[in-house]
Amino acid sequence: MTFTVLARDRNSGLLGAATASRSLAAGNAVLAIRPGVGAVASQAWTNRSLRGLLLDELAAGTSAPDAVERIPAWDERAELRQVAALPATGSGAARSGRDVTEWAGHIVGTDIVVAGNFLSGPGVLPAMIARLAQIPEIDGGDPERAVLFARELVAALTSGERAGGDARGRQSAAVLVAAVDHTDDLSVDLRVDDHLDPLPELTRLVALRGLDLAERISARTE
Repeated sequence: MTFTVLARDRNSGLLGAATASRSLAAGNAVLAIRPGVGAVASQAWTNRSLRGLLLDELAAGTSAPDAVERIPAWDERAELRQVAALPATGSGAARSGRDVTEWAGHIVGTDIVVAGNFLSGPGVLPAMIARLAQIPEIDGGDPERAVLFARELVAALTSGERAGGDARGRQSAAVLVAAVDHTDDLSVDLRVDDHLDPLPELTRLVALRGLDLAERISARTE
């Protein structure tokens, strides 16, 4: 009952994930990023443990397509699950179980995976892909560019919502961003767990994160 994007930005060396849903606190249940390893999502009739299993496989060198193929071996109710994985390098992958609530589907592209279920229709995911194709080259220092990437990911969710989004409405949203090539903490980790209009609120929080980082950078250079 959620739509999600996982994306890499090769110019900035960033890996991100964002999600929106009519469910409470979707960010807590759906997304996970392990810096230096990859980003994953587990949604629909969510099995949270699948996120850690997928990340462990990616960390061990398993390709995302091969890791996703193991879902039925890990979960006897795999046909109720929808999962996506995007490693720090290499191809992404996704799986939508045959019993996931319609409309449901996924798209795997270069540096991007989008997936959604209980959507208003098939136009939601292409709208997200089209918005991400418009991402400008991201400049600035590491913290600044992470915020810019987070903003673009939330903009992609907004495009998906404008195309119909979750068929039931809206309630929560979240965005995570990390650097691809090291194992520091997440640069951006923001959630709106319960809100009448969560994506504008998440956009506001991303802007606040940018201001906070700018103030810290300014304080270090004074």
